[in-house]
Amino acid sequence: MKKYNTLLCVGILIACTTSLQAATLDFRHEYADSTRINKDRIAVIETLPGGVSFYVDASVKSGGVNGEQDKYLSDLVTNAIELGVSYNYKLTNNIVLQPGFIFESGTDTSIYKPYLRMQYNFESGIYIAERYRYDYARKTANNIDDEKTNRFDTFLGYSNNLLKIDYNFTWMDSDQIKFNNKKKNHEHNVAFLWKLNKSFSPYIEVGNVGVNKNSSDRQTRYRVGLQYHF
Repeated sequence: MKKYNTLLCVGILIACTTSLQAATLDFRHEYADSTRINKDRIAVIETLPGGVSFYVDASVKSGGVNGEQDKYLSDLVTNAIELGVSYNYKLTNNIVLQPGFIFESGTDTSIYKPYLRMQYNFESGIYIAERYRYDYARKTANNIDDEKTNRFDTFLGYSNNLLKIDYNFTWMDSDQIKFNNKKKNHEHNVAFLWKLNKSFSPYIEVGNVGVNKNSSDRQTRYRVGLQYHF
């Protein structure tokens, strides 16, 4: 049933692209070298002329359980469904304010993620941004408390007509254990995107993330993806 629901969601995502103008279809594969879990995500992203953007994505994961590590598409299960909407408001020619909201639904958790991001764009193509996001995770399983996390992101990047480079540092402060038996966690992520032409933009990402909440171990997360612009 989980596989059927995932395939249905992916089919709906692809169908959405036929009714949207100037949409982007984004496929991304992810692999973490310690948990050895594979994840695949497909997303539809749309930006309207007035500055409103929205997206919907569905993801699955495989491997990572005993005896199934590194077996791509083995023990395939639904990972999450995510919906997001945002609005870009230009305060000046260089400063953009972006309020937004993300809703994520998993097997036994729903997460509500309102956020506010401010970005400054330099004439050289360099940009710097800060984002605050409040994550409220509603747990549906018995005897599991809801989780509230304050998330702070710093972005530093460069973009031109050929490529985009982005570094993201994330700091999390929660009311539940997040990493190394503490209620705090952090992540690093570096992304490179190539604008091959008007239609295709391949990209890669390398991240440093925690393995689990009860250990100080960290792992490298690899992502490779392709965007198709309609």
